[in-house]
Amino acid sequence: MMDNLYIDKLKGTISDDQYEKFYKKFRDQSSDIIDRLEKLQNAENNYYITAKYLLDITNRAYDLFLSSEVEERRQLIKLVLSNLRLEGENIAYDALSPFNLILNSADSNLWRG
Repeated sequence: MMDNLYIDKLKGTISDDQYEKFYKKFRDQSSDIIDRLEKLQNAENNYYITAKYLLDITNRAYDLFLSSEVEERRQLIKLVLSNLRLEGENIAYDALSPFNLILNSADSNLWRG
């Protein structure tokens, strides 16, 4: 579009004021598109970093819990579980998202060969 705009200016089909107006509009649109693409790329990169971090914590949860101090254990529990309660001699809980999906899929036959 900017090439066509420049050609129109060279041909004299648009005035210098019109050219400047459209050029600024196209340049701003182009800059906005580039900014949005960068944000999308960053969001995609952050998604994969977050997913990797989540899987890493999930894989090491048992070892992390055993090697942690009391306060760190409390934080790990709060990160994964909510609504802890005693039901008879058992502890019942609700798993927070996305850990609930991991816990539910662990019992699934989809993971088995």
